[in-house]
Amino acid sequence: MIEIHSLDKTFDRNGPTPVHAVNHLSLTFGEGITGLVGENGAGKSTLFRLIAGTIRRDEGEIVIDGVPNDTPEARAALFFLPDTPYAPARYTASQVADFYSMFYPLDKELFKSLTTKVNLPLDRKIATFSKGMKRQLFLLIAFSAQCKNLLLDEAFDGLDPLVMELIREEVLRISIDQKKTIVISSHNIDSVQRIADSLTVLYRGQISEQKKLSDMGEELIKYQLISAHEVRAEDLEHLGYRVALCRTSGSIVSLIVVKQKGLEEDIKQLYAPSLLETVPLEGTELVTAEMMLAREGAHHE
Repeated sequence: MIEIHSLDKTFDRNGPTPVHAVNHLSLTFGEGITGLVGENGAGKSTLFRLIAGTIRRDEGEIVIDGVPNDTPEARAALFFLPDTPYAPARYTASQVADFYSMFYPLDKELFKSLTTKVNLPLDRKIATFSKGMKRQLFLLIAFSAQCKNLLLDEAFDGLDPLVMELIREEVLRISIDQKKTIVISSHNIDSVQRIADSLTVLYRGQISEQKKLSDMGEELIKYQLISAHEVRAEDLEHLGYRVALCRTSGSIVSLIVVKQKGLEEDIKQLYAPSLLETVPLEGTELVTAEMMLAREGAHHE
């Protein structure tokens, strides 16, 4: 378990343009798989580096399995896979695993078994690996690490669909069998949603949303409509509604709006649609809508 209390980090604090990357953030990552999503600059990578202790926090507290994150016990309980992990280019894949085993207890047999599953050559130098192959290698090292907590930054970047499916199966297996806390950040929202138990949405270093996947979008409704009138988000916002998305494709307009009494009647009144129906939200739309609402809320503060 990873517990974060009033965590704060500002870069270039005394410069002309300080960046408040993490803003008095409090949250808990419990056992299971959490997807961490947000726009570029939302604070995802900074949060991971703060938890791992590779950068120092300005304020707040980070606790890993009951002990402060800057203690040897906490460091031994956490494996952090950054977006650009380090390994000497002259090393083979097997040597990279040996290198990481100096810092983390690795299950070597599990590692070899996993590399066989994805046909990753252990005797080749990683300088000859593609971006996707390097990402596979480091993910398999992370899965083989005997740590109760995994932070995987941009975990699925560069993976092809077949390998992605194998990785997904392995993440699910170790989460259940080894009862780990796994936090995954990725721009591939669909992939995260297929794996995660819950999602945490960050916006400007703060939580925009933190929910079980089964509860995501319960406050939102999606309409599709056809109207002879121009459909604009501003029309509904002027009436006090919060519009997360307004998109036109051909003659069909898609609207995602926070549920509120009288919404459908006002849509009919404004646009006299020839077609108006509610449709399920897609997975990516849920997260995108939450991020857009967070942005809109910040602009009105």
